[in-house]
Amino acid sequence: MERRIKFLFLFYTRSDQIYLHKIECVIWHRLKQLCFFLFVLPVCICAQTEEETPTKNINQQFQTWISLNTVFQFSNHWSGLADLHIRRSNVVIDPSFNFIRFGARYGFNSNLKISAGYAHLWLARDENWTLYLNENRIYQELILADTYSKFSGLFRIRTEQRFFNNVQDGASLQDEFFINRIRFLFSISIPFKEGGKTSFLVADEIHLNFGQEVVFNTFDQNRFTIGIKQKINKSWSFDCGYMLVYQQLPSGINYNLNHTFRLFFYGNFDLRKNKDELIRHGQTID
Repeated sequence: MERRIKFLFLFYTRSDQIYLHKIECVIWHRLKQLCFFLFVLPVCICAQTEEETPTKNINQQFQTWISLNTVFQFSNHWSGLADLHIRRSNVVIDPSFNFIRFGARYGFNSNLKISAGYAHLWLARDENWTLYLNENRIYQELILADTYSKFSGLFRIRTEQRFFNNVQDGASLQDEFFINRIRFLFSISIPFKEGGKTSFLVADEIHLNFGQEVVFNTFDQNRFTIGIKQKINKSWSFDCGYMLVYQQLPSGINYNLNHTFRLFFYGNFDLRKNKDELIRHGQTID
């Protein structure tokens, strides 16, 4: 009887040891899996992410933008628009692009206006213009402007339909593509003294792309402007200052950071026969 009890005790003790050993094996296995997920796997993922994530490239440029923007008032509500822009890179040494724009504007009153028109852009791909990007552009815009006791403000929404192709040695490369773009402009002018001709100018405009061919750069660019606006006489004025342009290129990883000196001239010409009603022209930053 004593031997049987001792045998049973040894058997169950042995069985418990085997069972406990199995439990220990399972626990260690689970702990190894947990350690893998907590420590090893994140390191592998991070390493793979760093390897696959492309590097963000920022190209800094120094540019000069000069433009002439004119408004011809034909009636109390209708006016014509004509603009010319010349933009240079490497301060003024290299060509950037040339731009012309024409349009018509209808003013509901001095504060609310709508416009539409056509523009053309030539973007230089090299110094000699043997290769350049050609753009035909149709645009529409809505402008809200008002003058207060201490400042004047302007808000503009512009939509653009942009048709592109590259041209080499005067011949199209037949690589047409199309992009939609929408622009939001906020501008404030603060006179240095009441009734004075000189104002402090600050403005910001964001450009957003959309459409089927836009993949990596829904954000197109942002333009922040700070400067001085000066009235010359009844018909002419200009603004001069610094503009920071931050632009994302179609690749999605390449950016331009343009430090820009801008000098924009504005001409407003009243061609109405009856000039009794005062027309106020809100100057847009372009």
